[in-house]
Amino acid sequence: MATLSVKLSDATRDRVQTAAQNLGLTPHALMVHAIEDAVEQAETRQTLIEQALASRQRVAQTGLVVDGEAFGDYLKAKVRGQAAKRPKAVGIEHFITSGK
Repeated sequence: MATLSVKLSDATRDRVQTAAQNLGLTPHALMVHAIEDAVEQAETRQTLIEQALASRQRVAQTGLVVDGEAFGDYLKAKVRGQAAKRPKAVGIEHFITSGK
């Protein structure tokens, strides 16, 4: 297992020790959990960014989009167990000219 050194201010070190004690953990365990959580959040954020950029690229290539409000209504109906037809993608110009 690799070792990583982290320098903390005295105030932060005291806060870590108090938080760890309140959670029934060692300061080391608290810091390991905190680092793992931060890395997971960063990876999730990066995945979302990549998905958004890919979606943007698809829209740029096809010019097709789905109305957000209509898609929201579709999802709500599905969650309620109601029959619903998925909205079709239309040209983005429909939204630009209609002011949506």
